[in-house]
Amino acid sequence: MAAATLTIRDEDIDAGLTRLYEAAETITPALKNIGEHEAGVSRRRFVDEEDPDGKAWKPLNPLYRKTKKGSGILRGESRSLSQIIWQLVDDHSVEVGSNEIYARIHNEGGVIRAKNAPALVFSMGGKTIKVKSVTMPKRQFLGLNEKDRAEILAIIEDHFEPFASVD
Repeated sequence: MAAATLTIRDEDIDAGLTRLYEAAETITPALKNIGEHEAGVSRRRFVDEEDPDGKAWKPLNPLYRKTKKGSGILRGESRSLSQIIWQLVDDHSVEVGSNEIYARIHNEGGVIRAKNAPALVFSMGGKTIKVKSVTMPKRQFLGLNEKDRAEILAIIEDHFEPFASVD
């Protein structure tokens, strides 16, 4: 997976995973649950058309919307951007994201410029368009909000249950 991924740097989550590793000598089961959770909430953002903080994505360009195939923003008949996956990177980390080449530009936004031609040429809304650059709006689908953070901490705590002492 290389196009767009989510990296979580959170002291509480890191500390919880460290404690779990010390107790269990593996955090792989917790990482699998975290990956599944984050992939699920990221997929849901395509249905809700919202970023991790609940802010609505910018609407489609009206010309593009006229001939777009498939329903919804960033969803179509031939594109699988919403097919968010997770994978274990090693014994200490999980990666959540999309391997679609265009995932990063949609998640982060940015400018697309022609590399080997004087202009970009494409068809949109039945019209041929020729421009020097196109600005893609940020429509973030990968990210961590407070609810996700709390769920990840709960997942970690659930994995401590087998190690809890019985009084």
